[in-house]
Amino acid sequence: DEIVTALTDFDHYTEWQSGMLECTVKERDDAGRGTLVEFYVDAKVKKIRYTVKYFYDLDNAKMGWDYVGGDLKECTGRYQFSPTEDGATEVAIDIVTETGFFVPGPMKKLIRDQSLKNSMRDLKKRVEK
Repeated sequence: DEIVTALTDFDHYTEWQSGMLECTVKERDDAGRGTLVEFYVDAKVKKIRYTVKYFYDLDNAKMGWDYVGGDLKECTGRYQFSPTEDGATEVAIDIVTETGFFVPGPMKKLIRDQSLKNSMRDLKKRVEK
């Protein structure tokens, strides 16, 4: 599936993912997919480096990550893929991020919402190109 291919092509994230400064795969599974991945992102208020551990449950149309360490306090994410009637794929994402440094509540929500919006827009553009 083109969506999963784009999401697991960590070596090219900096080419299409807004704010992504570096993306380094530290470990891979037997299928060659990144399992331990380090990100360095421009989060607008601060540049952040963090590492996550990916899991793949593609038989159940899911994949995601759990926080391992870095500049954040918490960062977990889950993708759920659902086919639509027209043959496309709907992607739902749930991300929980806690910065570990002070960001006013309204600004934190704005940054999170904008980040999700940009991430989904970038993914759609990558898959449709």
